Amino acid sequence: MSETDTSPVPDTAPPPPAKPKRRRWRWLLWLPLLLIAALLAASAWLTGSRAGFAWLMQSLGGLSGNAVSVKQAEGTLWDGFKLSDVRVRSAGSDVDIESVKLDWQPSALWQRQLWLRQLAVGHVKVALKPTPDTPSSGAPESLALPLSIRLDRLSVASVTLEPAKLRLYGLEAGYVYDGRRHDLKLKRLGSPWGEAAAALQLADAKPFALQGKLSADGELDKIPYQARLALGGSLLQLSFDGELSGKDLVADVKGGLLPFASNPFNSFTRLDARMAGINPQAILPEWPRAKLSLAVFAEPDAGQRVKGGLTLLNEQAGPLSEQRLPLSLLAGEFRADDKALELFNTHARIAGGEIGLAGQVRPDRLKLALDISKLGLRQLHADAPDDSLDGRVMLDGPLSGPNILAQLKGKTLQAKADVGFAPAPRPALLIRQAELTAGVGTLALAGQLGLDGKQLFDFSGKLNRADPSRLKPGLPSGDLNASLQAKGQLASPLSVAAKLQFAPSKLSGAPLSGAADLQLQGERLKSLSADLRLAQNRLQANGAYGAAGDKLKLLIDAPNLGLIGPGFSGVVKGQGELAGTPKAPLISANLQADRLKLPGNIAVQSMQFSGNVKADQNSPFQLKLDVAALQAGGFRAEQLRASASGTRARHGLQLDGRFRLADHPYALQLAANGGLRGEAGPWAGTLNKLELSGRPGLSLLAPVALELGEQIKVGNARLAALGGSITLAELNRGANGALSTRGSARGLRLAELGPLLSLPVKQDLSFDSDWNLNLAANAKGQFVLRRAGGDVLLPGDKGKDAALGLKTAAATLTLDGGRVLFDLNLDSRYAQLQGKGSLPWNGGAIDAKTPLNATVSASVPSLATLASFAGPSLELGGQIGANLALTGALSQPMAQGTIRGDKLLLADRRTGIRLGDGSLLARLDGRKLVLDRLRFAGGEGEVAASGALDLSGDTPDARVAVELRKFGVFDRPNRRLVVSGRTELAMVAGKLSLTGHIRADQGRIGLPKFGAPSLSDDVLVKGRPEPEPSAFASMPLTVALDLDLGDRFRFSGQGLNVDLTGSVRVSANPGEAPGAKGQVRVVKGRYKAYGQDLDIEYGAITFNGPLDNPLLNVRAKRRLSPVGAGVEVSGSVSMPKVRLVADEPMSEKDKLAWLVLGRAASGERDDNDLAASAGMMLAGSLNDQIGLFDDLGVSSRKEKTLANGTVSPAEQVVTVGRQLTRELYLGYEYGVTSANQAVKLAYQLSKGWSMVLRAGTDASVESRYTLRFD
Repeated sequence: MSETDTSPVPDTAPPPPAKPKRRRWRWLLWLPLLLIAALLAASAWLTGSRAGFAWLMQSLGGLSGNAVSVKQAEGTLWDGFKLSDVRVRSAGSDVDIESVKLDWQPSALWQRQLWLRQLAVGHVKVALKPTPDTPSSGAPESLALPLSIRLDRLSVASVTLEPAKLRLYGLEAGYVYDGRRHDLKLKRLGSPWGEAAAALQLADAKPFALQGKLSADGELDKIPYQARLALGGSLLQLSFDGELSGKDLVADVKGGLLPFASNPFNSFTRLDARMAGINPQAILPEWPRAKLSLAVFAEPDAGQRVKGGLTLLNEQAGPLSEQRLPLSLLAGEFRADDKALELFNTHARIAGGEIGLAGQVRPDRLKLALDISKLGLRQLHADAPDDSLDGRVMLDGPLSGPNILAQLKGKTLQAKADVGFAPAPRPALLIRQAELTAGVGTLALAGQLGLDGKQLFDFSGKLNRADPSRLKPGLPSGDLNASLQAKGQLASPLSVAAKLQFAPSKLSGAPLSGAADLQLQGERLKSLSADLRLAQNRLQANGAYGAAGDKLKLLIDAPNLGLIGPGFSGVVKGQGELAGTPKAPLISANLQADRLKLPGNIAVQSMQFSGNVKADQNSPFQLKLDVAALQAGGFRAEQLRASASGTRARHGLQLDGRFRLADHPYALQLAANGGLRGEAGPWAGTLNKLELSGRPGLSLLAPVALELGEQIKVGNARLAALGGSITLAELNRGANGALSTRGSARGLRLAELGPLLSLPVKQDLSFDSDWNLNLAANAKGQFVLRRAGGDVLLPGDKGKDAALGLKTAAATLTLDGGRVLFDLNLDSRYAQLQGKGSLPWNGGAIDAKTPLNATVSASVPSLATLASFAGPSLELGGQIGANLALTGALSQPMAQGTIRGDKLLLADRRTGIRLGDGSLLARLDGRKLVLDRLRFAGGEGEVAASGALDLSGDTPDARVAVELRKFGVFDRPNRRLVVSGRTELAMVAGKLSLTGHIRADQGRIGLPKFGAPSLSDDVLVKGRPEPEPSAFASMPLTVALDLDLGDRFRFSGQGLNVDLTGSVRVSANPGEAPGAKGQVRVVKGRYKAYGQDLDIEYGAITFNGPLDNPLLNVRAKRRLSPVGAGVEVSGSVSMPKVRLVADEPMSEKDKLAWLVLGRAASGERDDNDLAASAGMMLAGSLNDQIGLFDDLGVSSRKEKTLANGTVSPAEQVVTVGRQLTRELYLGYEYGVTSANQAVKLAYQLSKGWSMVLRAGTDASVESRYTLRFD
């Protein structure tokens, strides 16, 4: 049981314990952590996810106030990204960037390094805006950056600067900042004038030590040039020294700069520049052509001033009408400070005269005087009067609008002028007096022209006895007297009020009179009253046109247009009435012209026009034009007929014509019906017929709906053209110029364009096409062209065409805003080609300077398929491929990429040259092909080449080093050459040269031992085809090789079989057989003569001409001959001279006997010995040609008594044998009369002692010792 608490209960319960305050606000401690976590999560999503990064980039426009905008983003910040259509807007410029691709290494940030592996930028357009000048802030204190930076590769496809229209192409650069120094390397920068490269190093601390160099190569006016510029010193005090050279082109400049000087006249220490051979037109096409030499110097003078001088010489001065500069010399001196530029001792020679120039140019005032002497006007311009002027021109007044006073006088011409400018707030050009006097005639003009706002003008002029022929050749002579007044405004809407009144005058000897009064307000001719008469020619106009109720009457009656001047002739008569408005004209007219000729090569034999168009929609409507023999430039029409009849609301149109275009005949037929919608509405109707006969031709297959007005609409149309069909599903042009079109084409044959398009190859290609284009401000759409059939025929072997074997040929163009994307695909029997790229496009024409950004891959799977184009004697093999990136101008792209080849084979069957097992590694670097390695195997060795090929000129220039290591050049049964050494292959101006030194590791050159008789080289046999030349015979190749024959070089031919040593220079010129110069010695060898195998005692072979026909100097003896019988050989290989020799004096008969028979001729048997010798010579000579045996002939054998008592009678013996070694001989003997035969084995023990063994019908062994004495 429990006890009960009986203590008194208090009156009030105790208060509950208070909760700690920290628990109430504990969640506030987590809020910063949550915010940080949320920011980290948002940052991770925005920078680390594709969706988040894309959203962030596309939101830049709103976040930056449209200063930066990105249309499309791919990738993430940490893994690399690509941005498309980037736009940057600032106060100084607007920048549009096609694409930006970044590949970087974020982990390098832990080492305080920003490492960008690649930053690739597409086409860039920079539109510069005028900005106020800002004072210089002085030199920086430091150029240090918080992080080290490494940019491995920066590439920019192109940069276009507006409004200068300057385009730069294919920028390739790298940049490193290591914490102490900035290092920039510009590998390449292309421009319309060539390519440039640069290297610059800049310290980040004062005085900012600087070192750099720049090089450029290109063409100016088709003249190649090279330029170099060296920079030194520091950023605070920079020195430079540069030069430029080329054919007839040279320039050099040197000096020093102080970029941060407070006074601009102290911003340099000295400047010296000299140039020669400069053509301004090569820099900017709109400038005149010249050949300028310039020398200029400038240096500070007394601290706050600059003094200097200039001399300019033009070696090709000429008139402006020939796009040439009439200035031939300009020389002078100057001084300048912040207050004035002063010119003194300055004069110019121009147009055969001289101009002296002196004066000052101040910021607020201009004061110059030009003294002119004998200035030839015709030398200024071919159409100017033939006169020369003397006088003075003064410019004095505010720099923005000085007063100009001029007074010039020539033989027949005089000119006076007093021209000024009225200042703001109503600036204007004031012509106080302008008077031109030619002979007794004068032209006076005065008035003013406002330069802002409405551009109000008010001029008055007067002609007094003016003769146009004195002002320009070809103008008619005359005596003109007239007054002219004109005033109004040039700003829109244009307003003109003009009056012309002729006093009695003459033109081309005929009286001229009349007056004209015109008032024009905007598009309305408010009033026109004119009555002009030239002899019987009359032109009258009276009335108004442009508003409702206006009516203008016209009358022309000109039976003699030739009075107007040269270039005019014929008869024109007509009258008409024009009313209504330009949108709804009312016409009633008749016009006839005969034998009409107008300036500009325009002529019409006859023309008749009649028209009647009423205001009512249902009133009759009729127009008719008939033209015969029309010529306008290169266009000629035999006949043109056009007519329209019906009402305004509904009428028919017809057009027929026969004409010639590019000297090809065509006939055109067109028929349509329709009408005008309302008084000012568009024309709407149907084109029923359109037929253009000729080549190429065009035919409308079915009627098509048309609407013509401010908007143009063409309905669904089907046409036959170029041997195929075209379906035009849609064609609309809006009032704002936007064009949209959609359609397709099938089976268009390229050959149908033959009369207008000349192709260098034969082909029968046909194409299909589809397009869907919207050419508005932001152009979109696609155009596809693909091969449907046919092939290209290339010139092949022996005049036979070879098909290219096209499988696929397709091109796709995609319009994407401000650029054109293209995709090309070509697949044929011989090669494959794929390409992708882009061109910037703003709706205008794509010209040769449009920058290109593309990638191309090409491959030739088997070079053997190309052998048929190289000739029958050439054998090709292997495969080759290339992957290239193209940048630069469209007409002269620069390429970057690699070219690889494997298992390459190049062999010429006629020469025996064989290059096999080849490999190629090359790269294109701009317009230069760098050959890293080209290797071929030959025999047991190889040949390797490396070098460069410059492709910038019209003909390529190359330098290639070739290294040979036991390389087999020739490998044929009768010709083998293995060499080692180094050579250089060069190509200059399209000519090849090969120089160097090589050693023959092994060589064998053999001439045929036997051949059938042949005709002389100058004999031609009708009907017999000429032999195919060597594949290398037509190459423009020059060879100069020092060839060391080494110790393994063998030559055989015409009886010689020798080992050689020595050195020879092998040479060859284009179109000639290879030759050689030098001398080689015989180390050992043999010479076959008279059926005997002779040992060569000494010999020398001298090369001094063709390689296969050296000179000989050889002495050879019969082996172990007791008397040293032998021969001496001289002359050439093709025509040797042989002389019998012996160690002892003896007759030629004995020499021959010892050489052929091995013994002297005996007295009692001279005839038999001679017969035997002759037989031996005949058989031996035949054997020498065949080369099967060392011994072949007929010999005499004396009567012998054998050991067994048997007598062997004397007889003739046929001998066939082969010398196995120097001492051992194996032969076969056959008796002519006894039919005895035996195999003979002989061994020569010494010069006089030999052992002979015979086995056969009679077997015997002989030991023979010979001792000779007199």
